[in-house]
Amino acid sequence: MSDGFTFLIGDGGDGDFTIRMIHGCRLVFGEVPISQIQMLAHGFSKKALMDIDMAERIGATFVIGEPENLEGLRKLDLPVSEKRQRDYQAAFDLGLNDVAVWLRTGERGLSSNAMCRRIFGVPSDAGSNHPADPSDLRRCMLFLDAADAHDKVSLMADVSPEWARLAANWSLLTATFNEEMATGKLAPRTYELMMSYTGNRAETS
Repeated sequence: MSDGFTFLIGDGGDGDFTIRMIHGCRLVFGEVPISQIQMLAHGFSKKALMDIDMAERIGATFVIGEPENLEGLRKLDLPVSEKRQRDYQAAFDLGLNDVAVWLRTGERGLSSNAMCRRIFGVPSDAGSNHPADPSDLRRCMLFLDAADAHDKVSLMADVSPEWARLAANWSLLTATFNEEMATGKLAPRTYELMMSYTGNRAETS
């Protein structure tokens, strides 16, 4: 793994966890006791972030770093999690090469996984989660780009009532999102549209 070092916290028991420092970021693997969680952010500024997407991609419990270091970390060719590798192989065995690549290296969330399963049948353990905010919507859009599946959004209509309403208004949602992203990093109108279709401000996916 690139520039960095690794050290083990614990005595070799089940509660141990490993910390890897790579590109100025702290990558934590294993079960972290609640009493140790605050320690993980030690040494970072108030601008430091926890990158949930990167943690999921590489099978880490936490990934913490300064914004600019996290950006660099994302560009490194880090090994993916065993789960992602299994998903990749399942899609590859079906001849879904573009889908396989996305499952291995793409930005994935519960809702984009749900789209992939309904449209292509993988990953087999994906649920029916719908996108709950613009970040989720963005990941769904990236999946559709990667899999060249924009014409298959209508298949989501039978997944749930929420998905049916989102699918019926997908063009408006994505157009609104793209318009807002062109002028900034926030998408309040997109969020309000999504809430009008799902009525759920608490779910994350």
